[in-house]
Amino acid sequence: MLPLVLKSSLSTLRYMTWLAHEHNVTIHQLQTTKFTGRAKVLFISDIHRRNLSAKLLKKLPTDIDAVLIGGDLTEGGVPLKRTAKIINKLSSLAPSYYVFGNNDREVGEAALTALLEANNVKVLTNFSLLHPYIPMQIVGIDDAYTGTVDIEKAFQRVQPDLFTVFMSHSPLYFSKLDSFSQVDLAVAGHHHGGQIRFLKWGLQDLGEFKRKGHRYELISNGYGTTALPFRLGAESEVHIVEIEGKK
Repeated sequence: MLPLVLKSSLSTLRYMTWLAHEHNVTIHQLQTTKFTGRAKVLFISDIHRRNLSAKLLKKLPTDIDAVLIGGDLTEGGVPLKRTAKIINKLSSLAPSYYVFGNNDREVGEAALTALLEANNVKVLTNFSLLHPYIPMQIVGIDDAYTGTVDIEKAFQRVQPDLFTVFMSHSPLYFSKLDSFSQVDLAVAGHHHGGQIRFLKWGLQDLGEFKRKGHRYELISNGYGTTALPFRLGAESEVHIVEIEGKK
């Protein structure tokens, strides 16, 4: 009986490890009247200790217009060289934007910022920037648990007539966005969809893409894992948001 239980347990762990290393690309679609034409945005969060695999890169479209890195790009103990390679791969796809997650500063804020800036990745800490060739602006805030979030400052330069993306590592500040009607798309990660779920139950809600009033909200299950390299019931994922402009 004991050998059977052990064999079953090992099989379950192998399966959970396999799930944690899938390369799922989830596609979402939305429409806007703020510009004409089409745009594709890549959103990836919670890479943690994981590598960015060639299998994933092959699944991505070749015409991405913006890369949004939603924090927890790394964590303590991850070599900076590995993170540098990931940043280089992502930033080669399209103009790239980043917000800090709750684990990123474990490797040193200055060192990580230097890597990002060396690859022309824009760090959005309570700040906004215009996309270089799409009528789009990206707003980012600091990690919600630092106590240094200044959402009013983040929106100071935002123009009301441009398509607006709000980036935060945690969805905690989504509840504040009703005061910022410019936002068309809000993206976040952090919760990993609970990472390990049993049927419908998990420590956190599954990620989702939904319409919320005048905006769309995307909460990702994330690409990597934390604490344990396992997943169950909450698939790893990166996202392509296809935006169709209609004026």
